[in-house]
Amino acid sequence: MPVYNLFQAPTLGMRSQAHALNTIGINVANVNTGGYKRTDTHFETLISKSIYQQSDIGGTKPKDYQRISEQGFINASSRDLDIAINGDGFFYVSPTFEVTDEIYFTRDGSFQVGTADGQTSTVTADDNSTITVSNGYLVDKNGYFVLGMAADPATGLFSASDTLQPLRIDEWSFINEFTSTTTANLGLNLPSTNEVVADHASVVLAANAGTNNDNLETFIIEVVDSNGAKQSAQLNFTKKQLNTTYDATLDRNVVTGSTWEVSATTARASSPQSDTLMLTGTVEAGDTYSATINGTTVSYTTTAADANLAAVRAGLVAAINANPTIAAVATASAGNNPGEITITANAVGVSLTTTASSTNIDRAQVETVTLAGTVEAGDRYTVTVDGTTVTYDVGGGEADISAIAAGLIANINADATVGALVSAAPGALPGQITLTGKTTGNSFTTTVATPITGATTDNGASTTTTTTALTGNTDNGVTVGTNTNYQTTAIQSFTFDADGTYDQAQGAKTFSLTFADGATATVAIDMDQMQQYGSDFLKFTYDHNGLIKASMTGVHFDDAGQVIGKFQDGTDRAIYKLPLAQFTNPDGLEMKNGMVFRETPNSGEATAVFGDESGRASFTPYAFEISNVDIATEFSRMIQVQNAYNSSATVFRTVDEMVTVARDLKA
Repeated sequence: MPVYNLFQAPTLGMRSQAHALNTIGINVANVNTGGYKRTDTHFETLISKSIYQQSDIGGTKPKDYQRISEQGFINASSRDLDIAINGDGFFYVSPTFEVTDEIYFTRDGSFQVGTADGQTSTVTADDNSTITVSNGYLVDKNGYFVLGMAADPATGLFSASDTLQPLRIDEWSFINEFTSTTTANLGLNLPSTNEVVADHASVVLAANAGTNNDNLETFIIEVVDSNGAKQSAQLNFTKKQLNTTYDATLDRNVVTGSTWEVSATTARASSPQSDTLMLTGTVEAGDTYSATINGTTVSYTTTAADANLAAVRAGLVAAINANPTIAAVATASAGNNPGEITITANAVGVSLTTTASSTNIDRAQVETVTLAGTVEAGDRYTVTVDGTTVTYDVGGGEADISAIAAGLIANINADATVGALVSAAPGALPGQITLTGKTTGNSFTTTVATPITGATTDNGASTTTTTTALTGNTDNGVTVGTNTNYQTTAIQSFTFDADGTYDQAQGAKTFSLTFADGATATVAIDMDQMQQYGSDFLKFTYDHNGLIKASMTGVHFDDAGQVIGKFQDGTDRAIYKLPLAQFTNPDGLEMKNGMVFRETPNSGEATAVFGDESGRASFTPYAFEISNVDIATEFSRMIQVQNAYNSSATVFRTVDEMVTVARDLKA
């Protein structure tokens, strides 16, 4: 009977509105649920469509639309582990510790710490006992593991293409991780009034032994060593020289700047005992350097082959180690600077007493007199030394010019006055005479003459000084540091311009540091902020990279989505970074229990991006996102749906009455 078809439209209407009421009820119930995305119910007409062979029956059916892409309300929070997404994207979460293809997505950033079965670590407790602790990971309210990227251990940077992993954030998670110091920045003012220091290494050695020099400036820096521990080193600064150039306009030298020297001193293990010798002075053949160790003295005399103090040092080190008495108690080795020698006891408890000395060798003056000419009787050759003249008259029987030279040599040595000043001997060539002063360090003046009496006028004589600097350089010295519990790096130089600014073309200064426990650090210090003004030594800045081993005391987020660990040493370190999963059609995601979503063909594949790089989202730490349900809108819709439901119910009741009347008429 066709009248029964009239029930279809109101029935479908009531069912659709009931479905809409159910959707509204769910939305309202989740108005404060974190990360919840509302569902809106719309209606689809069934006019001119068929249901079970019936056509043009009319009515509606519900159609749900997920509003996943719409931003939820953000609530402020005081919790460190709360973070909200403002914009496009989702957090990655995994229901299992082992990350598989079963990855979910959520907007609820109210996280907490959870554990994973079997994930434990063995750590050292405060009382030095070994204990086993459960690892703590960042999880959401469902216990799903929040996924992110770890910082690159070398650079500390993050990449959105890295592998997703659970984020361990318990106290012990980074206890064995550290970064040694490799770079630093230093800004100091060095006094322009400081005097020039001739020997930087000796001044530093003496200062570390307790004898200070007003022209030595020191500054303590901190670094992280190769064991992840904080260490300190002392930088030593002395002025080496004033740099000048000739100014033709002023007709004098003008100062163009200054050169300074710098070294770094670190602690050294005190056992076994170590002493330090610092050789100084100009290297000249014949000078002597001596070291006395526990009463045994060893010396080294420099030769013409010794080009510098490093060569002299090598000679003295070899001589010390070759002495069996000294070798039984100590060993000598080269230090970091030219002329530096380290004397180390062979065993702990062996006591060393070390002293040293140096001598300067004076030289005798040497003159070379050269005679020339034809041998003729009556010729006279004359040599005058410090005003006393010695002559030789040629008798004519001499075989050659060398015979004449031999006669003059005999007369010189026989003269009481001249013979007391010099010793004459044949030279290397024919006619040559070598005059050698008999007192080192004293000079004499030599002139020659050749009166001619024969027919040939080719006689001649000349003199050449072959040895100068008779007294040598008297700057030789040895500084001794005993029981030295420190060590100093090689000296480096840098310059300031005439106006006191640092020459930035010099680049960073690299120091290779070794500490008492054997740990090391190689640090390139940028000194571009150094300057030289006035009379005060001032610090402007010092900072360095590197992170020590430390336990973690807390975790929070920043506005870039980085997980910031607060460590026991007072530092904050970016340990992880949260990527955002972005979809072509986020409304096409499948909604799962627990306010998480799963990827579908309609949503497209997730693309991992960082919020601060995407331009489509940002993070709000100390906040969390709740639902995107507007309670006023939902109640307005509820009223509309209720009215529509009542209208359908009225139509249904009217049709029912019509059917009842029709039934009664038939009867």
